[in-house]
Amino acid sequence: MKSRLRFLLPALVIAAAVGGSFWHVVSHRRAAADPAKTTLRIGHWLLHTGMREAFAEAAAEYQRLHPDVVIEQVAVPIRVWPAWMRTQLVGDTAPDITGLLQANEETINRYFLPLTRFIDAPNPHNAGTPLQGLRWRDTFVDGLASMQALTPSTGEVNGVHLQLSTLRVFYNKTLLRSITGSDVPPTDYATFRALENQVAAWNERTGKKLVPVAGCGPYAQYLFNALLPSQTQKAAVALSPMQTLNLRPAEVAALMLQGRLSYRSSEYQASLDLLRDVTALMPPGFQQLQRDDALFAFLQGNAVAICAGSGDYAAFRQEGGFGIAITPIPLPAPDDPDYGRFTLGPISDAGGYPESMFGIVRTSRHPGLALDFLRFLSSYRMAALFAERSLRMSAIVDVPPPAGAAELAPRLDGEAPGSTVDFFTFGGSHAHNAFHRNLHTLIDRRGDREAFLKKLDDEMPAALRRDLAFYVTRQQQEIRRADAHLGLLRTQPSSTGQPAASAMASSWTRVAEFQHDLHADYLRYLSLMQAGTAE
Repeated sequence: MKSRLRFLLPALVIAAAVGGSFWHVVSHRRAAADPAKTTLRIGHWLLHTGMREAFAEAAAEYQRLHPDVVIEQVAVPIRVWPAWMRTQLVGDTAPDITGLLQANEETINRYFLPLTRFIDAPNPHNAGTPLQGLRWRDTFVDGLASMQALTPSTGEVNGVHLQLSTLRVFYNKTLLRSITGSDVPPTDYATFRALENQVAAWNERTGKKLVPVAGCGPYAQYLFNALLPSQTQKAAVALSPMQTLNLRPAEVAALMLQGRLSYRSSEYQASLDLLRDVTALMPPGFQQLQRDDALFAFLQGNAVAICAGSGDYAAFRQEGGFGIAITPIPLPAPDDPDYGRFTLGPISDAGGYPESMFGIVRTSRHPGLALDFLRFLSSYRMAALFAERSLRMSAIVDVPPPAGAAELAPRLDGEAPGSTVDFFTFGGSHAHNAFHRNLHTLIDRRGDREAFLKKLDDEMPAALRRDLAFYVTRQQQEIRRADAHLGLLRTQPSSTGQPAASAMASSWTRVAEFQHDLHADYLRYLSLMQAGTAE
């Protein structure tokens, strides 16, 4: 019986999602049949606390302002969202405003309208608010730079984000007070690291089996990405080939193949020691655990802390049954006796990570109305509403964090991060996989750094070459896309109005500069691959 249910459950989930999608399409057609009103649909995956309610309130407010408009939200479970979105886009049935979750550059350019020409004008829905008169672009914490980064080959902005996420450590204040004598959370790495011995002593006294940090594979990766670059900050400044104060993964790969940098470099050995150090705070086998496992452990009071995105705060506050303390990731300070000599200081997380991203589909029958509603959703008043209902950080300037959670706001001051040590999201992930495939030799109870380094010495050079070859191939593909885009701009009819001509010239310049950067990058790494080593 159990095995039968195991097979039936996924089918039932898919059937429910398809049925829900069908119902939304049918109801849309019924609503659109009323000739006296215009129906605008917004499709999203945001089913978590307060989001659907916030969308409903925003829609009701907009409909009061525009009685001839009906706003319909199409909420789709995140597990089926990617497939649902692709099906709707390909079938020309996507909602007028559709979420951009997991949409790549090709999808965005093909199916979503550019908004670049609108973002330098003020948002009319900010009249009478602290953001009145500001360019729409400037009302976002990051100036929409994160949205522009989604489409680097065109430089266009094809959407906006309503919220952002920051990475934080959340503490169970009740446990923290019982174990350490204070509910004030650690603010530096040394104090954070001391939790291992404090929790071990508590467990011995009480017979409990608490862990300092509720860990899992995905959340551990977030922590590694935030913590380990503290050890390569100075190296990034010293070795950056383009003097950009940081090192991209391709640049690190080239430096390693040149022999100018290696895992035996002091900075990288410190990173590995720090990695082993922090994993000791997590439960054994954390790499095999998933997000729900970590959340459950923390909410059940089996862990003192958890490293998670600010989007999880709502669940902690509403389901935890205990007070929550919040801090940024506690990085080693420059005066830390073990990990201070390679760090420049706290790392800025200005802008956070964009969330709740939306664009207007090219097939929308009401693009002007969709643009106005998108402006309405990103206005100061609506942003405050969403922050209050969802307990999430708004992406809009001057909108306060949720009550009692000021620490969720991005830290705007600080230094640039260094490079990661595991080549996360680089090339074909061969180096990343080699690193994590052997990680147990470093972090197991009987593991040691030298054994891990020997594994990396054997496997990393070949893995880096494969990733660099993949990277070069991708750069070549991007160059071809940029060439085609420039050709399209060249063959378009001449614009007659000055604003249109200026916009065309700006597009040409933007794409041409991007193409030149691609060529330089491509030729540099192609020569390294052909030589079989770095220059």
